Amino acid sequence: MTRLAVTVSHEATHTLVTLTGELDVISGERLRPALDKLLDEGYTRLVLDTARLGFCDSMGLRLLLETHDRAVAAGGFMRLAGVEGVFRRILTVTGLYAAFPIYGSVTDAVAAATD
Repeated sequence: MTRLAVTVSHEATHTLVTLTGELDVISGERLRPALDKLLDEGYTRLVLDTARLGFCDSMGLRLLLETHDRAVAAGGFMRLAGVEGVFRRILTVTGLYAAFPIYGSVTDAVAAATD
């Protein structure tokens, strides 16, 4: 199992959160405080770069859904970028692919974020 690495970058129009590794019940509980802190501090325009996310279990999906819902409720958004491989299959099989705004790249997600 590859440990989850999280990088946060505050940009002019959004906050970029890059996820690398595996998002599961254990790493999700480490990620939750970081995402909660961003939202609590008013960073509600989130782009999550998942191009290097190798796995996501049901608890990780739940965390992403909760974060998406909180961002939208606060007047912002959460967009997923670079959804590929296993993560794409998991979203498709669970029917959650339609639950998120999904973009092929961070560039595409950012362009949509500034529309």
